[in-house]
Amino acid sequence: MHQPITVLAPITLAEGVSEADLLAASDKFQIEFVDKEPGVLRRELVAKPGGGYLDIVQFRSREDAMQVMEKEKTSAVCHAFFSIMDLEAETETDTTGDMPLFSILAIYD
Repeated sequence: MHQPITVLAPITLAEGVSEADLLAASDKFQIEFVDKEPGVLRRELVAKPGGGYLDIVQFRSREDAMQVMEKEKTSAVCHAFFSIMDLEAETETDTTGDMPLFSILAIYD
């Protein structure tokens, strides 16, 4: 049985990038990359109070999350999406430099 994993990826836009730019890049990222990854169960892009954004991605398992994150390193579509972000502004990573993975304890609909 797979243990679902959630990744909370904070996003700060690079200088001169608008929310409309983020949404356009996010749509392309979703269609050309995320939708092709069977281990991704759900993805939400949300605005944080006070500014910034959060990409919430639920994966079928830790293994699926790790596979997708590895593919992101060599994907031109992913690099284009990440290029609109100020990657230096976000420091929420684990000790390996990867995004922290959160185990889902319960889901309430």
